[in-house]
Amino acid sequence: MKVSVIIPACNEADSLLPVIKEVQKMKPFEIIVVVNGSSDATKAIAKDAGCRVIYYEEALGINIGRAIGAKKAKGDILLFLDGDIAVPHQELIKYTQAIETGHDIALNNLTWIMKRKVHPHPVSVAKYMLNLCLQREDLSVQALTAIPHAIKKTSAAEIGYENLAHPPLAQTIALLKGMSIVAPCSSDVIYTNKIRTTHKTIPTNSPFPISTNYIIGDHIKALAHLIEEKGIRGGLTDGDRNREVVSAYTPSVKRKAGVKYSAVIPVGEEKETIASVIQEVKKAGVEEIIVVANGADEVTVKRAIEAGATVLHYKQRLGHNVPRAIGAMYSSGEVCLFIDGDIVISAEDLRRYLEAAEGIDVALNNLECLLDEVHPIHSVSTAKYFLNLVCKRPDLTINTTTAIPHAIKRDVMEKVGYESLIIPPLFQLKSIMYGFNVQPVHFVDVARTNRIRKEHMKVKGLAASTQRILGDYVEAMAYYISQTSERGEFLPDIRRHDLLFEVLKNE
Repeated sequence: MKVSVIIPACNEADSLLPVIKEVQKMKPFEIIVVVNGSSDATKAIAKDAGCRVIYYEEALGINIGRAIGAKKAKGDILLFLDGDIAVPHQELIKYTQAIETGHDIALNNLTWIMKRKVHPHPVSVAKYMLNLCLQREDLSVQALTAIPHAIKKTSAAEIGYENLAHPPLAQTIALLKGMSIVAPCSSDVIYTNKIRTTHKTIPTNSPFPISTNYIIGDHIKALAHLIEEKGIRGGLTDGDRNREVVSAYTPSVKRKAGVKYSAVIPVGEEKETIASVIQEVKKAGVEEIIVVANGADEVTVKRAIEAGATVLHYKQRLGHNVPRAIGAMYSSGEVCLFIDGDIVISAEDLRRYLEAAEGIDVALNNLECLLDEVHPIHSVSTAKYFLNLVCKRPDLTINTTTAIPHAIKRDVMEKVGYESLIIPPLFQLKSIMYGFNVQPVHFVDVARTNRIRKEHMKVKGLAASTQRILGDYVEAMAYYISQTSERGEFLPDIRRHDLLFEVLKNE
């Protein structure tokens, strides 16, 4: 199979030649250098080295050069590089060999960067999140965003050359089409990457540099496509939630006056723990305790009543987080504390959330320490982190209303809507978009103390609980996109698509 190597280059006079020399050792069919926006000798260096040069006086914008080169290439395999990072030819051959053996796409295996004992970079979080939502956890952070990568020419055409300008979108399309994607080699393009102005310049109203802004925006666009193709949950399970029961629910009693704190505790079969859970909640100073028993055994219900809780009893399980919404609608307190019936949390710990809610609208469990302890980051933590990045709240890291305990003021629930409590990330997203103060306040270890259930176990692919939680985050993204744009509130796409479409039309 003939190999076409495609190298976009802008002002790479000091680095391009070593890149080309490594490529030439592969003896490819052609080397295409797409020179754009250069004011140095990049074009001359490429020509003198015997490359096929496609020249544009103006800058095309990131990845447009790749797409143009892909369309104009004559080889059966397209190998993509950048003009500033020389990759050993022994490694490059592994990418093209993967295509020769029948795969559609061969990616750079960068899994190692997620094993470093540091917080993951926002770009890595975005890459991993997209692969998780596409139910390809095995791909980790492997992405068309990173070079080197190779694509079969016919597969590139099927994906659409115009989509290659948006690597996360191209990857999404490829996976939805069932293409074979592998990561046959690990090439270090992290520590060898040249630091550019876009990596350092932070635009107005953003915590991220320009380059990160664009990449996160590209990943939102890819998720928008997934949602368009697979629905608001991206084809992920909803976990058998009974959403209708919330929309039809009207509390049979009026809200009590003078109640400062309420607690909502969903229970199933929690007979061993429920009495102790309620005891600690009482000691914390909560006046109203509402247990929403759904699919619960009689002993659990009896012990909850004996412990002094108000029990709302449903014979059938309502589905994850549905009881939260019902309990919150029934409750009277100015602040609502949300916990579970299977984890006994001390009164001292619970008080921290109640006290914080005096000034904070949504007081979260601060689980950030898990980022220092768990490498690579857990799939659910990735979804949490990504949502907070999209909300431009990187300071929140992995802290969301998905985890208990947390406390929420009544006026937040009234404004955001009780039904949003069914989908915790959607509730958090709306809270931030409406301008409420959302903050982590205290750490309670609910990761190690959480009871392992059947839905937590992997059978094939993602565990049922993980798939449901990821679906929640995709649903939150669907709302976000509907309220903003296909790129969210990140930098608009100013790439020269017009020049790309001109090539596509004329070739």
